[in-house]
Amino acid sequence: MLVNLFLLSPPGDAHGILPDEIPMAAGTALREPGNLAPQTAVLTDHWEPHSLSFTQGQAVLLTLDNASPEWHLLALVDDAALRDQSLIHRLMPDLRKDYPNTRLSEPGTRVQLPWRFDKPGEYTLRCLRAEHQQHSPALTIIVDPASTP
Repeated sequence: MLVNLFLLSPPGDAHGILPDEIPMAAGTALREPGNLAPQTAVLTDHWEPHSLSFTQGQAVLLTLDNASPEWHLLALVDDAALRDQSLIHRLMPDLRKDYPNTRLSEPGTRVQLPWRFDKPGEYTLRCLRAEHQQHSPALTIIVDPASTP
């Protein structure tokens, strides 16, 4: 039965059984982003810059540099997604896994998260490690509504 599932998926529409665009609470994870403008933020003991602003519908390549001495599981989340993913990492603290809205970042590495900000609001990019929840800084991401003509 599982073999049939793969055969029924038209080629070019998805990677395996995952779609090219994955809707999430903070927008859409892009698996085939094309040529997106990078927006870089650097994590030391704080984020530089402290916040980023985008317009609803804007797609960017979030480029995240980990200049801290620790590994982080960085997640782009709203409050509900943060609760859900934090619970997973409290139950399995050694889990080092990328999800559509997360990137594992070892010290001294650069990770990228291609993203389209579909919904206006305020989101955060933060580490999901349970021991980092209280002291790890969050990068605030503000998505302004698209202007209508």
